[in-house]
Amino acid sequence: MFVGTVLRNCYKIVRLLGSGGFGDTYLAENLDLPGHPLCVVKHLKPKDPNPVVLQVARRLFESEAQVLYRLGHENNQIPRLFAHFEEKGEFYLVQEYVEGNDLSSEVTVGKRWSEQEVTQLLREILEVLTVVHKHNIIHRDIKPQNLMRRREDSKIILIDFGAVKEISTLVNIQGQTSASVVIGSAGYMPSEQASGYPKPSSDVYAVGMLAIFALTGIQPHELPRDPTNGEVIWRNWANVSEKLADILTKMVRYRFSERYPSAAEALEALPAPPKPKPQPTPQLKSQPASQSTLQPTPILRRQVIQTLGLIGTGVGLG
Repeated sequence: MFVGTVLRNCYKIVRLLGSGGFGDTYLAENLDLPGHPLCVVKHLKPKDPNPVVLQVARRLFESEAQVLYRLGHENNQIPRLFAHFEEKGEFYLVQEYVEGNDLSSEVTVGKRWSEQEVTQLLREILEVLTVVHKHNIIHRDIKPQNLMRRREDSKIILIDFGAVKEISTLVNIQGQTSASVVIGSAGYMPSEQASGYPKPSSDVYAVGMLAIFALTGIQPHELPRDPTNGEVIWRNWANVSEKLADILTKMVRYRFSERYPSAAEALEALPAPPKPKPQPTPQLKSQPASQSTLQPTPILRRQVIQTLGLIGTGVGLG
């Protein structure tokens, strides 16, 4: 698609944001709104022109759009879906544009985060992921590039839910779909996901590997593994308490049955965030009482005596 192309007389393509095996993502302007705010357009073009494939793709596209719509309106840390439409056998999603930087600029090779920083990052990611898993959705591609730090409030935004990838599920000539398309990134993808059978705990694995990357400064795919059981070896490179180390170890177990089953359980295992210390209430210093309030002045005493004397005289005359 060329820069300057206008879709539906509304969305003007500004530039290409990314391209993959399943589709392209563009930055666009919404010409219908004042100021032409930016948005993201995801474009899918099925490679197989078979009508059966197109029919299944259309059904999956509609289903995925409904999921994205619900998620984006339930949680403001998931980009909202503005529109979805089909033109000439090609499918488009229009989503909210998140201004900020992804975590690949924060979680970098050689840089080690503190345990407190990593715990806070885990909490932020798992809170958003809990909403996703509640809808029985598996993200399948959690990594630093798909986690944005929103500029306006520094909150973590979970992007790229793989709508285009989901639609591209393998379809045979009878219109039957395979179990799943293998989606994920090296180091963040557990064994069951690599076999095409992802589960919510597969996302938990990816979040755990990201946290280990932040603690050690070593990319997940470069960490060694125990040849006897496939477990990741990482503790020697991290300065971390036993409690958090045990949580992360459970998150990245080789067998999915030994992990936390979903983000909610992993979030619950984290230590509670420290409560903010109450601010001391400022107290007003008591002012020393003035002499006039402690004892009557000599002038005031004389006035009282004179008044009493006049009263006594009057009584006597009466």
